[in-house]
Amino acid sequence: MPDRAIRNVLTLVARAALIACAATAVQAQQLYKNVMPDGRIIYTDAPLPGAAQTKALEAPPPPSPVQRESAQRRAEEDKRKRDELENRLGDRRKAMAEAEDRVARARQNLERAQTALEQGRAPLPGETIGTAGGGVRPTDEYLRRITQMERDVEFAKLAVDEALKARNQAR
Repeated sequence: MPDRAIRNVLTLVARAALIACAATAVQAQQLYKNVMPDGRIIYTDAPLPGAAQTKALEAPPPPSPVQRESAQRRAEEDKRKRDELENRLGDRRKAMAEAEDRVARARQNLERAQTALEQGRAPLPGETIGTAGGGVRPTDEYLRRITQMERDVEFAKLAVDEALKARNQAR
């Protein structure tokens, strides 16, 4: 019987030693902040020889399950907000690109209308009538054509203004 009692005591001592070892392994490892003579700060698990100053730091306790869950929820919310902002930014970039394209097209149309007006100022065959005094005057058809080209230029200018206004609103 004494052998059995000794065996039980040894088993209990062995279990206690295992528990003690496990407990020290679970504890946070000691952390040291070492300030070197040149001002550098080095964090280590042991004091550094030659350090001008060494300070033992307490490691914070591990987060509780409630804290971990809260942090997870915050991370998910942050990700959702980031995705939403990225989508909004993408939409805004797309709107800006479309507005820039509209401005470019409006300016091209204005250039074409102005060029057409300048080139169209020369009367076409049959758009002048001789006068009794030996001169010529433009026909009503010429005047209608020039008036229409001038209107085209004015409409093109308005389209440029509208495109610029839309682009500024998209900013």
